[in-house]
Amino acid sequence: MVRTERPTPQRHCRVLDLINTDKSAKELLEHRVTQVNATGRFANAILCGPGEYVDQLRARGLTVHVVDSPRGLSPAAVLRSIWRTFRLLRRERFDVVHTHGTVIGVIGRVAAWLARTPVVVHQVHGFHHHANMKATGRWMSIRVERVMAWLTDELLFQNPADIETCVASRIAPRRKLTLIGNGIQLDAYGNGTLPSNEPPIVLAVARFEPVKNHAMLLEAARRLKERGVVFVLQLAGDGETRSACEAQVREQGLTDVVRFLGYRDDIPALTAGADVCVLTSIKEGMPRAILEAAASGRPMVATDVVGNADALADGVAGYLVPLGDASALADRIAELLADPEKRRTIGRQARAHAEAHFDERTTTERIIEVYDRAGSRRRG
Repeated sequence: MVRTERPTPQRHCRVLDLINTDKSAKELLEHRVTQVNATGRFANAILCGPGEYVDQLRARGLTVHVVDSPRGLSPAAVLRSIWRTFRLLRRERFDVVHTHGTVIGVIGRVAAWLARTPVVVHQVHGFHHHANMKATGRWMSIRVERVMAWLTDELLFQNPADIETCVASRIAPRRKLTLIGNGIQLDAYGNGTLPSNEPPIVLAVARFEPVKNHAMLLEAARRLKERGVVFVLQLAGDGETRSACEAQVREQGLTDVVRFLGYRDDIPALTAGADVCVLTSIKEGMPRAILEAAASGRPMVATDVVGNADALADGVAGYLVPLGDASALADRIAELLADPEKRRTIGRQARAHAEAHFDERTTTERIIEVYDRAGSRRRG
């Protein structure tokens, strides 16, 4: 009798995405992780900080682990988070750890190294260091990134400029670097129909932290008001610099034109209701705010910095203005507010640009290729 050997079932490649907050997990990972799991080849879980969105993610069928990780550089908090993450990794035995962001990137990669996780991937959402920071901080950041790159099998990038920075700064060799771009769920956004707002709405979706540079935007708002331009500026987001921005609004007499909306989870509807979108960041990876404006068919005015320049087709999907030039920012906003037909034309172009370049399915396919490579060399 001939005995037929049954093939050994192929075990799923177990992946853990690490990101700092539950809000970021919802915004950046929910849909992509769902797509990865739908392939049937991976068991993709999430680790994030505690919050109201953890239960929502779990209710949608996702496995979510909670470890409170700091956004800042408190040594005690970082060490606690490394220890808790290490214990989780030792217990769960993931095949791939995929980290997002600077501080959680350090925590996750050190914990994965201690736990001997087979493959470690880090996604660069814009390096912490940039051309506009002090030399000492830039020097320290680059050296931390070099050490972390030594613990990393593959670095994923959203824009080519960060890859060149990585190579030029000798953070990691080019063989470790992969360009994946960025994308969003395009069908979650509207058809680009212009709203009929009186007064027109200028929208900024950005966390309140120094790198988002709200002070430049508020200075542009002051100039627009002085010129007699009628508008309302909506600020969606929360964070450490919100109180300083609220004080600036009061000091500059802008309380009648600026609205602080707080954190919002209805960004597609909020963006669809705006006339013009703005982003005044000092640096970015490839900002969702620009992608979301384009998907909604809304013109965007953004600072001409790394990340923004890669995402925004200048003169097609909106305009880039020099960093720190509040007058140029005010000029472009005023130009768009005064011309509905120009907003309509740019909005159509922006949506077409988003469809051509920012479909999340493309980014997910590239990440799956990374996981496939990881799965082929994971430890038995």
